[in-house]
Amino acid sequence: MISSRKAMAVSEENAEGLYEPTADEMARMKRVMLMMYRDVARVCRENGLTLMLGGGSALGAVRHGGYIPWDDDIDLMMPRADYEAFKRVFPQALGEKYVLQAPNTPGCEISNTFMKIILRGTERLELQKLNAPGAHGLWLDVFPIDNAPASAAARAVRGFFIDALNYLAVSNYLRTFDSAALREYVSAAPAAKRNYRLRMALGALTAFLPYRTLYNLFDRAAQMKKNTGWITVPTGIRHYAGEAHRASAYFPPSEWKFEGEMVLLPGDAHEYLSQLYGPDYMTPPPEGRRERHYYVALDLGAYGNEADDEKR
Repeated sequence: MISSRKAMAVSEENAEGLYEPTADEMARMKRVMLMMYRDVARVCRENGLTLMLGGGSALGAVRHGGYIPWDDDIDLMMPRADYEAFKRVFPQALGEKYVLQAPNTPGCEISNTFMKIILRGTERLELQKLNAPGAHGLWLDVFPIDNAPASAAARAVRGFFIDALNYLAVSNYLRTFDSAALREYVSAAPAAKRNYRLRMALGALTAFLPYRTLYNLFDRAAQMKKNTGWITVPTGIRHYAGEAHRASAYFPPSEWKFEGEMVLLPGDAHEYLSQLYGPDYMTPPPEGRRERHYYVALDLGAYGNEADDEKR
């Protein structure tokens, strides 16, 4: 069993205790997250909701047949209507085992501009959320797929304002829960320090509004009722315009295998992954350019026992 690891004394004096999960911890986290995915996918199937892998998880399914070896999360996507329907069925279907965090959801804590599904009884605390309220357990990210304008010019204009609102909302959140440990951590890299200072300044300018208000406003602004034949993932890694595709590139979805599980990906997975990661997405990056993850604390609770994982 993985016991609780506190990377810092969770004081705000320094950030030197941040650590990467060990290979064993990574393997166990991946097993637990696969269990979490199965739970969510089952509820979606039972309710006729479309759930697709996105981002690095979609890349992992195509390139590795499962997780990217150095990755430690699962990214999911749902059409907006299904995303909203899932929020309604969640309390009865999964509420005992999981916590839901999503904008515009009554009685729900908000930690991002998109949905997070968090496993109760676990902890995986990120430095930027050191002082933030709500659950900090192992999570799945779920991103809504929204309609987008058919015109490239209109997408660019709309995308500029949606992306700016997203940046403002997150900046407000980061300033609200700022910590000395985070300030020290970003000071080590000039680019990170500049970005941090900009976010703190923007957070100060919007401090008259609670971060929840801005997160909810962003979520509503990103939605578009009109079906134009174009879609986007406003909270995706390439932002609004960079995530835009013809709807036919996503729907109907295609089936792939991920760690032995049959999963759904955008119908034209090649177009989707080429736009996100470039035409050579099947070539892994050199070791020095692979994304690395650091945490303040990690505790898989009862799910850290490998024997128990096999039974769940």
